[in-house]
Amino acid sequence: MGNQLSFSQTEHRREEMAQSQGYRLDPRRKADWIMIIIITCVYSINVVAVLFMLWNRKYPPLKCKSPVLMACMMVAGILWFVGDIQANGHVPLEHTPLRNCKAFGVWVRILLGVCTLSTLIAMRSYGLFRVFCKNQPFRGRGLYVPYAAYCLCMLVYGIVSQVVSPSLTIHYLLHVDICYYETGFKASMFAIIWVTWLIVAILSWRIRHIKSSFNEAREMLIACTAVFVVLIFTTVMHYAVPLFPLNVRLRVLTTSFDHLATNVFWWSIMAVPIVSCLVRRDAYLEEWMDKLRQDGLQRMYDVQSPNATNNKGSSVYNRNSLFTADYARLHTEKPVPTPMNSGYPYFDPVYGAGAYPMAHTDAVLYPTAYIEEVPHHAAPQSKKKHRGNLW
Repeated sequence: MGNQLSFSQTEHRREEMAQSQGYRLDPRRKADWIMIIIITCVYSINVVAVLFMLWNRKYPPLKCKSPVLMACMMVAGILWFVGDIQANGHVPLEHTPLRNCKAFGVWVRILLGVCTLSTLIAMRSYGLFRVFCKNQPFRGRGLYVPYAAYCLCMLVYGIVSQVVSPSLTIHYLLHVDICYYETGFKASMFAIIWVTWLIVAILSWRIRHIKSSFNEAREMLIACTAVFVVLIFTTVMHYAVPLFPLNVRLRVLTTSFDHLATNVFWWSIMAVPIVSCLVRRDAYLEEWMDKLRQDGLQRMYDVQSPNATNNKGSSVYNRNSLFTADYARLHTEKPVPTPMNSGYPYFDPVYGAGAYPMAHTDAVLYPTAYIEEVPHHAAPQSKKKHRGNLW
């Protein structure tokens, strides 16, 4: 009762101070707390789903979704939510650690939240682009160097923001108890986020025709549409109504949209394999393997049928050999010339003349095999020119 009375007095004092400065302020009320509780419950469910996904990360349809990257995206989404609670003015900041606007408003919300989530999505899309469009592995310097460069730029951005005067970046407004982003600083933040998501959209478009076993064109269309709608809304909101955290409807709507987009993206990719793994594990695995066969990729995998049973009568699949190329076949069969190691066209028995061999598909699931083991009969390549090449 005492805490509630103190909270009401604090909000009443905020309202009076805002009116004296010419602002209209909506006190923090039940709508803020209801939104916080609902989104917290959603993320709690998401954490359970992530733990389930990681526990079953050897399950083929989950393994091909890059479960570790997807788990990191969820962590970034949670950090973004923590930053939104502070930056959008849902809770009192005075006399709490949340009053440190740069720590929560820049580092937690922008860098560890929004930027980390966006760059992980871009990294995943770029990895699929490397595998399916450039015949390069889902690992190596070609994948990690751009990501490391982006992280370094974000680190420099954060350090510069930390040392620059708060009057030029983000500072605390005592009379209304919120953190306020300066116009120029907001422009730099939105520029980074927009550029990152434009890269994601371009890469998603480039990989829209990859094999159906790995194709996420429909999911990425839904996710990118949701994200760009929210980005447009948030950008307009920050510039049209800079003090929107003072309006209860606008601040609740802004935070809700942010995390609706985050969850739409994550679940549009992970919902089907997670739910199927939980309720129809073997049947879904068989369907997924059928897609591999229809795509002509079954010859590159060593997967036991889910209908096979162990001595306890339960279905099994070979976890040790799963998604590992059949290197015995590669070592014994006569090598087939490819566009990468010969001067004449390659003829694939499934895809016809000019097609690339499909061994690179395995790299997105089990890339170590393609980096650490190379068929001994492969034609000599220039190490400098073809570093990281799948063949």
